[in-house]
Amino acid sequence: MSNKIEVKVDEDLEDIMPRYLEIRHKELVELETAVQEKDFDQIRMLGHKLKGTGAAYGFDELSRLGNIIEDQAVEKLMENVPESTALVRNYLENIEIEYVEMD
Repeated sequence: MSNKIEVKVDEDLEDIMPRYLEIRHKELVELETAVQEKDFDQIRMLGHKLKGTGAAYGFDELSRLGNIIEDQAVEKLMENVPESTALVRNYLENIEIEYVEMD
């Protein structure tokens, strides 16, 4: 069964996309550690990065999840953070990028 998440991304980002994704994967590991340690400052900062960069690179879902993670960390609530973090992992592990010309 395929869980691929197809995303159309501006072809102008193709050269920098591998580095962007590498950084997000590294930060995901940091986020998972921060969640285990209930480090709300780190969770907030990493959620903020996701929120701020996701949509700019064509990943609206990363921005949405980052927003949830950041908001929960600001309120020092863990209610949705582990689930949202797992959704970030699923997204990053299953995205299939199609580079397209965008205006």
